[in-house]
Amino acid sequence: MKIMYFIVASAIALCAATAVKAADAIQQQEPAPPEAAAPAFSWTGVYLGAQAGYGWAHSKGEFEDGGNIYSHKLRPSGWLGGLYGGYNFDAGNGFILGAEADMAYAGIKKDESFSSVSVPAVGFTHEARMRWEGAVRGRAGYAVDRFLPYLAGGFAFGKVEHDIARPGMVSYEKKQTRTGWTAGAGVDYAATDNLLLRVEYRYVDLGKESFDFLDSGFETKFKSHEIRFGVAYKF
Repeated sequence: MKIMYFIVASAIALCAATAVKAADAIQQQEPAPPEAAAPAFSWTGVYLGAQAGYGWAHSKGEFEDGGNIYSHKLRPSGWLGGLYGGYNFDAGNGFILGAEADMAYAGIKKDESFSSVSVPAVGFTHEARMRWEGAVRGRAGYAVDRFLPYLAGGFAFGKVEHDIARPGMVSYEKKQTRTGWTAGAGVDYAATDNLLLRVEYRYVDLGKESFDFLDSGFETKFKSHEIRFGVAYKF
């Protein structure tokens, strides 16, 4: 019996010692460090990119000839493309402010024939074209991680040409660098820390101009609606 008691006591003591060592081993294991959170994307910085798009314009011309008022509206349209660049500044709480400038070649044009309502036999031709366009704008947006919806507006300028003629009799061409204003909205998306993608709507008003034609003032207006797509590199 004493031998049996000795064996049982030894087994209990061995189990107790093993449990203590296991507890010590568990206590000595340090918890794994938490994974470091990825840094939030920063919109602050300079960027430079290229853009392309399509524009729909509204051009109106009006003049007087022989007591008759001639008024004609054109709907020029066409592709445009160029470069843009600017700087974004993080104003805090998700608000992003910035300034941007751009230049684009434009092939927006249209030509039609028209005549006076009172003298339909007397016809003219009228062509309106926009050769290039640029703008300097301020921007304000609200960043949602890598998305930046924004509003933009500022000073616009562009080369507008008008050709008006009475076939076989008289013709006149006027080329003007016009100034006006622009406003629009868009979304920038940071595909990577350096690659920015963009889609934008822009309205441009290049104002009203007049020139002499047939001893009368030929007054013209030029406005456009544009959709632009861009890709830029953020430095």
